Amino acid sequence: MTNNVISYINRMEVKKLKIQLKTVDCYTVEVPGTKIQTKRCFLDFMGEKFAMPDYQGWDAYADWMTDLSWIPNQQICVIIDDYGSFLRKDLRARKDSMEIFKDDILPFWEKDVLKFVVGGKTRAFNVYLVN
Repeated sequence: MTNNVISYINRMEVKKLKIQLKTVDCYTVEVPGTKIQTKRCFLDFMGEKFAMPDYQGWDAYADWMTDLSWIPNQQICVIIDDYGSFLRKDLRARKDSMEIFKDDILPFWEKDVLKFVVGGKTRAFNVYLVN
């Protein structure tokens, strides 16, 4: 079983990570932390990058992030660059986004998908916060 986690990494580590990700079949989304400053901006960005049909609020976002049936990759990575600047204008949204990853998305793909989806398969889903 895979362990899906949120990890803090530095700029040197992210360079190595990106090289590694090119050698595996990983769906990678790089979030530009300095440009994502509000909840709406984050939801729009993630909705577009993950091609979600609906991402109007946290509930819809979490529902689709625990579906992703249209993405065939068995590994998914979200890299949030310059995490210190990410959602700086909406600290509540930063907290909420991390809680959704930690409490909903990562555990779903680590094990819950086996209980809730007929024929469901686990996926490696990791979030990297770059300092």
